[in-house]
Amino acid sequence: MIVADFRIIAFFCTIILWALSFFLLFWDTNCRGTFGDMFGAVNALFSGLAFAGLIITLIMQHEELGLQRKELAQTNEELAAQREEFAAQTKTMKIQRFENTLFNMLSLQQDIVNGLYYLPKDGAEHTGESKGRYVFDVFYNTKITSFGDGFKSDIYGVKGLIQKENSPEAYRHVSELSIFDNYFRHLYRMFKYIDVSPLIDDEERYGYACIVRAQLSDYELLMLFYNALNVNDSGSLKFKHIIEKYAVFNNIREDMLAREHKDYKLYHGGAYVHQR
Repeated sequence: MIVADFRIIAFFCTIILWALSFFLLFWDTNCRGTFGDMFGAVNALFSGLAFAGLIITLIMQHEELGLQRKELAQTNEELAAQREEFAAQTKTMKIQRFENTLFNMLSLQQDIVNGLYYLPKDGAEHTGESKGRYVFDVFYNTKITSFGDGFKSDIYGVKGLIQKENSPEAYRHVSELSIFDNYFRHLYRMFKYIDVSPLIDDEERYGYACIVRAQLSDYELLMLFYNALNVNDSGSLKFKHIIEKYAVFNNIREDMLAREHKDYKLYHGGAYVHQR
């Protein structure tokens, strides 16, 4: 604003000097010679004014560049804030996609559990029919498994058979375990989805694994304990590795294992306490 006022003043001063010189030139002819000698000074004056105008222009340009730089900095800050907001929105959308899939899988897993049904074929057991989560209890504690003349028929459940054979591999000898095939496959797929999904960070995976783990009852954990120790068709223990990575047995009761502490040591510490 000050620069603009100075330019206006300089303009009017120039007009006044020009008018004054014109008046003197035509008013007094005797002064024309002397006045002609003054043109050198006037030229110097105009040169000074031109230089002053150049300085003023440079100052104005400097101020304009400063304002442009300030506006550019503000624009960059706004763009950075927009990028952060966009990144946050993208992250939120990814988490929503992940959770929608996971919770649908949890719902399906619950349907699988609710659909479990067991009725002894030979009527030798006194449990009668069992449904839902109670099937895990029956198979672990009371289901009778018969092997013919070499075994007595009073071996009850997975727990009793493992104690009888003194080996967790006895789990595979329990009859009718196939009713749990869909249950264990889908449970594995849920943990695997958490483990490999690109929609969440590594730091978030354990939290979601805890959500799935919290849905498992005591007898589901016990049946899973021995199921995961048996190799699959490819000869791997892929579920065991997932269990040890995400402390799936954090809440398992050691005193309910078939051989208690001896079986407890079949998994390394990561199966019970998350290794950060």
